[in-house]
Amino acid sequence: MYASRLASESVNMMNKILLFAMLLSATGASAQTYSYKVKYGLVQAGMATLIHTVEDDVLNSIFIIESSPWLSTLWSLSDSVLTEYLIDVGRLVKHTKAIHEGSYHRNYEVSFSDSNFATVNGKDKEIDIHGLRDIPSLLYDLSLTRFHHGDTLQYRMWDGRGSGELILLVEKVGKPSLFKPFEKPGWRLTPLNSTRKSRANQIQLSMLYSKSFPHTPLKIEIDTKYGSIQMRLENP
Repeated sequence: MYASRLASESVNMMNKILLFAMLLSATGASAQTYSYKVKYGLVQAGMATLIHTVEDDVLNSIFIIESSPWLSTLWSLSDSVLTEYLIDVGRLVKHTKAIHEGSYHRNYEVSFSDSNFATVNGKDKEIDIHGLRDIPSLLYDLSLTRFHHGDTLQYRMWDGRGSGELILLVEKVGKPSLFKPFEKPGWRLTPLNSTRKSRANQIQLSMLYSKSFPHTPLKIEIDTKYGSIQMRLENP
């Protein structure tokens, strides 16, 4: 029973990536692909993949987090977000999210109109779509942002079924120090403040971007229902 479940979970992530890759090949768009090692605290817990493609100012992204086979025997994690985002006007078009964290399972199919409406799992919901982002589109936008030490960046975020506000503090990270010997130079973005809705919808995340421009997301930390997931880029 465990063997069959592990086999199914191990191919699940590949199936999602392959499907996304097939769609990309049909459009001829090139992809930016990032692979991350995932940890809970000091425990190696799995892997994550982030893929961005841009064609005609339309961003298509997929972000997948999967627990390792050994962890899945105790507790499984399989989260994914697929995004379609209009870069030139800064508007979400589609947001598809699947959450599988232990016994907690949720799926959201969301489409956004240009008349301040979102359709969430077939039900219309009035919402101000101006400047609204989800995690993949935010990660892309931040890679093209010129950071300055001490700045605060404010975003309206969508995550599954609701929205909230996320405020990030920008800090320039220099050379490794005695207390942080493995710190990489770059730009650290940490939550400065958040609304109750942001916390309720788990829109808390921290990031470390490379010093070079366009920036590479070197580390990503996301709060989930069961705790914080830390992701570190493989072979930066």
